Amino acid sequence: AQRTEEVTFLTGTDEHGEKIEQMARAEGRDVREFVTEVATAFETTWREMGIDFDVFYRTTSPEHVRRVQHALAVLKDRGEIVFREYEGKYCVGCERFLTDSELVEGKCPDHLRAPELRKEANYFFLMSKYRDAIAEHFEKNADAIQPPHYRNEILSFLKQPLGDLCISRPTSRLTWGIPLPFDPGFVTYVWFDALLNYLCATGWPENFD
Repeated sequence: AQRTEEVTFLTGTDEHGEKIEQMARAEGRDVREFVTEVATAFETTWREMGIDFDVFYRTTSPEHVRRVQHALAVLKDRGEIVFREYEGKYCVGCERFLTDSELVEGKCPDHLRAPELRKEANYFFLMSKYRDAIAEHFEKNADAIQPPHYRNEILSFLKQPLGDLCISRPTSRLTWGIPLPFDPGFVTYVWFDALLNYLCATGWPENFD
């Protein structure tokens, strides 16, 4: 907008995940009621501050849920999602498994506490197979990462082994999430769900050929 280019200003709230469910339960609240109250507070605050956005996007909206489930079904049909058992160190605050190299004195550097050791079966997106293609894209397209100083950081990261992405959580320990369309015993990992908001907000897949 500052460059006088027409843009769509998207903001909103990522509302699923284990820590959200824990916060609501700690207050004795219904989770959906809790996130609606928080989302309303954010939207109201931005408007009162004069922040003019085109879309306020909530990841609990029926349209987002439908589109995320469509994306999951497509990836599963194409063989990009597999089921396997995994054991690792899980940080509830980060909502993901951490590697030993990410820990500082055995603790998550962001939440300053030791992660939990968890072993469970989940669905994984085969992200590792795309490492070379992603690195090649960023090598050839210098402007693809902004600001520019992050480009070398990303390329350095992509020189290391890139693991597959765990995209589910069993409903035996988490129910607050988007159910997998091909297995009702699991919900979608929050950051897989949330990341898709940038694509879904464009009207995908209906508005794409």
